[in-house]
Amino acid sequence: MSYQPDPPAAAQPSSPFAVPPGPPPPPFAPQYPYGSASVTPTAPAPAPGRRRKGLLFTGITIAVLGVGAGVVLVALSGSATEETVKRFARAPVGCTTTLEFDKSATFTLYIETKGTIASVDGDCAGGGTTYQRGDDDLPQVSLILLNSSDQESALIAADSPTYTAGDFAGQAYQRVQITEPGTYRLTVTSSDTDFAIAVGGNPDADSNAMSLAGVGAATIGVLLGGLLILLGMRKRRSSPPATPASGPPTMWQPAPTPLPGWQPSTTPTAPPTPPMGPGWGAPQQ
Repeated sequence: MSYQPDPPAAAQPSSPFAVPPGPPPPPFAPQYPYGSASVTPTAPAPAPGRRRKGLLFTGITIAVLGVGAGVVLVALSGSATEETVKRFARAPVGCTTTLEFDKSATFTLYIETKGTIASVDGDCAGGGTTYQRGDDDLPQVSLILLNSSDQESALIAADSPTYTAGDFAGQAYQRVQITEPGTYRLTVTSSDTDFAIAVGGNPDADSNAMSLAGVGAATIGVLLGGLLILLGMRKRRSSPPATPASGPPTMWQPAPTPLPGWQPSTTPTAPPTPPMGPGWGAPQQ
């Protein structure tokens, strides 16, 4: 006798509210209707700067001192020529004067038509003689310069420079190159006696040096002082306050809300497997 086994019972859901099995829901991706916001710390704006008053005042002081020193030096250069001329050696007419040359250089012998002889060494009369030639023409004069070995030094004709400073006036007449410093003797011969021979260098040497120094002092004072004034006029930027160290920008996100009508699914429970053996599904008689 044949029998048909009972068909297996259909799987019953473990709960009347269970959701039938289906494909797994997509990963939860909450939507943010308002988007996201990032917060980035910003440094506060620097405070308005202030002028550098120290540089400003220093620049003004340097400029004023430089210009003042330049004006003083240029003004003194006018009297420097007279002081230079006063230091010239002088030899009167009609005698021999002893001169001491302390360095090797080129010296000029001037016909000095206005001046004073303070003191002389040699066979000339004592100093203190004052002279002033009324004729504009230079006198005829003969000069002989001997060294300590009685060797005559070569004299070269010259017509410059000239000087008129204070109580002195002179015109270049001859020039000599002193190669060996020492004692020399100058003899002056002329029919006129209202002049003297002055021996020296460039009468304007000290004056020119002081003028250049004055111009240089004024120029440096104006340039350096002007630079400091410009730097002082510029406003100094104030340093912004220190900001605490921060990590990456903070992102604002709203809390996720579950979608309406969505419930997590429950996997149905499979029915128990019937035991093997007699009594379960036995063939009917």
